[in-house]
Amino acid sequence: MKDILNKFKILFYNPIIVYLLLIIGISLVAITSSAPLTEIQYGASDYAMRQGLFYGIGFILTFIIIIIGTDRIRALRWWLYGFVMILLFGLFIHEKGIMNVPFAKNINGATCWYILPGIGTLQPSEFMKIALALVVADIIQKHNEFYPHLKRTVKTDFLLLLKIGAAIVPPAFLIFEQPDSGVTMIILFFVALMIFSSGIKWRYIFIVGSIAMVGITIFILAVGVFPDFLTNVLGIQAYKLSRFFGWFDPFGTIQGAGNQLAKGLLAIGSGHLIGNGFQSLTTYFPEAHTDFIFAVIGMDFGLIGTLITVILCGLFDFEILNTATLNRGHYNSYLCVGIFGMLFFQQIQNIGMTIGMLPITGVTLPFISYGGSSLLSYMILFGLILSSHIEGMKLKHSEVDYHERTLYLKTKAYIKDNAKVD
Repeated sequence: MKDILNKFKILFYNPIIVYLLLIIGISLVAITSSAPLTEIQYGASDYAMRQGLFYGIGFILTFIIIIIGTDRIRALRWWLYGFVMILLFGLFIHEKGIMNVPFAKNINGATCWYILPGIGTLQPSEFMKIALALVVADIIQKHNEFYPHLKRTVKTDFLLLLKIGAAIVPPAFLIFEQPDSGVTMIILFFVALMIFSSGIKWRYIFIVGSIAMVGITIFILAVGVFPDFLTNVLGIQAYKLSRFFGWFDPFGTIQGAGNQLAKGLLAIGSGHLIGNGFQSLTTYFPEAHTDFIFAVIGMDFGLIGTLITVILCGLFDFEILNTATLNRGHYNSYLCVGIFGMLFFQQIQNIGMTIGMLPITGVTLPFISYGGSSLLSYMILFGLILSSHIEGMKLKHSEVDYHERTLYLKTKAYIKDNAKVD
């Protein structure tokens, strides 16, 4: 009991908890403010109340993870990975029509969820992000212990990439086939960031990153210039490309692919500096409580509301990086870098697609958008961040105690030697 109390004493001075509480306030207010929009699309609902319930469950999970600690969670990494892989494979065979899997559900053309009676929807890909962060952090830590900095070569770096690739390719493939390109991109981004922090030579990262950027640029240009080639020759489904057409010209395609983005931009623009007020409903757009929650904030609370949201998200992310630095060179450091990558990419992607800077991918805004699986997964990650902070503070204090003890012994020996001379 004393050990548990000491853990929470350490967390008392961590501002990340305050930032999360403020973000929770924004989430509940924004979801409540989106009620007139969600009622048009889904009918009367209690999404804000459900979000509050998810937060309550999430804090219980966070509390449990803090008590258990990252070391024990790390020991379960492959069990979690295997369990979620089974769930993802079940969705895959259901999607392909190989077998009818109980509770698997196709919603809006994607088989990403299980519908559990009395509970609601469960999205396994959200929990696979947690499993992969745990697994990849462990792979990097063990690799660096076996190959210290001076022993690293092209061969050892390539071996690390192979081990990480073997872990991420199977789940990434199953998630992409659901189809869910949004979560697939999140996985690739945060794993790339973890590799970047692993000590691998930067020139390899630069080469791979440059190739990726060139490939993305060529693909986007091909969508605009040669869409028939992509659909007829490469076999890319037309509905996937329609998102790009809506992105290229949202107002020109407002009756079709660009409807959601165009309406979202009109809603944000109508908010001006201070917004139109709570539940204003000046412009209708779909998925207001999930994918386009940022547009609700802009419409009802204006530029001030959006800036407060962005600043709080930035401060929250900054504290995650502080925790990673606190654990530098240890397992928790790589884990926090992965969590930071998830959050940062998802925030940039969601806000970017809402304001027309990026194509719409169905990615939600972490901790703010409505969603049970997404919110619970991020509350679990929040628990891992806090647990990593505790371990980092203990590590810092142990190093300080060691240096103080060493200095004390050296000083004592120095005084003793000088006393003999006198």
